[in-house]
Amino acid sequence: MPKVTGEIQAAFAVRSGFTQLVHKYHASPLKIAKTFRYENDTFTGEQPVEQLGVYMMDCSPGLMSGDHYEINVRLEEGARVFLTNQSFTKVHPSLGEQGSTQRQSLHVASGALLEYIPEPLMLYRDAQLFSETEVHLAPGAACIFSDVLCPGRTQRGEIFQYSRYTNRMKVWYGTELIYYQNQRIEPGHMQLTAPGSWEQETHLGNLYIFSDQLGQKHLDGLLACLEKMNGIKQVRVGASLTYKHGIIVTVMGRHAWQLQHALAQAWQELRRSLLALTPLMVNK
Repeated sequence: MPKVTGEIQAAFAVRSGFTQLVHKYHASPLKIAKTFRYENDTFTGEQPVEQLGVYMMDCSPGLMSGDHYEINVRLEEGARVFLTNQSFTKVHPSLGEQGSTQRQSLHVASGALLEYIPEPLMLYRDAQLFSETEVHLAPGAACIFSDVLCPGRTQRGEIFQYSRYTNRMKVWYGTELIYYQNQRIEPGHMQLTAPGSWEQETHLGNLYIFSDQLGQKHLDGLLACLEKMNGIKQVRVGASLTYKHGIIVTVMGRHAWQLQHALAQAWQELRRSLLALTPLMVNK
């Protein structure tokens, strides 16, 4: 395992009826900014549901060659957290075969909700990134997680000029592995513009939703929402149930903001149908 060059550890628990950050540790250049609180209105007319908002910050220009980031987030029973970061995650050129790595571990206890909506990932020319995410869910827990991959600094003509991107994701429900993804993109060795591949698209986004309360009705409502979405002709979008307790929404397009818009529509629909919560208005 590479030496850790940036780290965040955060634990959240319900205290006196409110979700609170009960433990934190960060090592430069990563840090946790001051938390803030949402009062989520419900569609059922019940009392507002409180939720803690958390911003992660990177004080550096981004992941340099040889950097290794560790992010560990733990929610105790009943905690509700919205987690994001302040700006794009930028991955700088690698020196030889020495790339950058990032590992994220998310633990969500029974009755807890984690919504993790980070800004897009941008890989510069000659960048290499190995990213690994593990999600551990207890029965009754819910986790919503998104990612958006950019092809490079498009205004500089960097389109698919990074060396390698590997993205692994595992989701555990108790002791059962219910989802596994192993994605590897090497633009220099792949015909990404071929029919049936990326073709004319340059950006890829995903929204992952995991909860043992998910079912076909949630997928049907999500697909209906996406069909009516403004600007749907500008992106390619699809959604499906996973093997167990999950829905994945995948979007492809030519601009990060288009993907973020589509994924936000899907996210807000799942907040309504699964959690009975109104849209979360996030200011950045």
